[in-house]
Amino acid sequence: MYQWEYKTIKFFAQGALDAGRIDEREIEDILNELGARGWELVTILPGTRANGELWDFVAVLKREVSS
Repeated sequence: MYQWEYKTIKFFAQGALDAGRIDEREIEDILNELGARGWELVTILPGTRANGELWDFVAVLKREVSS
């Protein structure tokens, strides 16, 4: 039977006036680094919204636990 461990990472949009603006390169770099360590992205959950614009979101990752 598989056993998993989970990790969550909160990403924030840039600047108070630029809510909703996301640095895709930063996210890609972080996810690639974690992927190289065995983490797999499960989902991305939207976070806080203000005036219909995204302020943050949470990435959920998992990896198998070695027995």
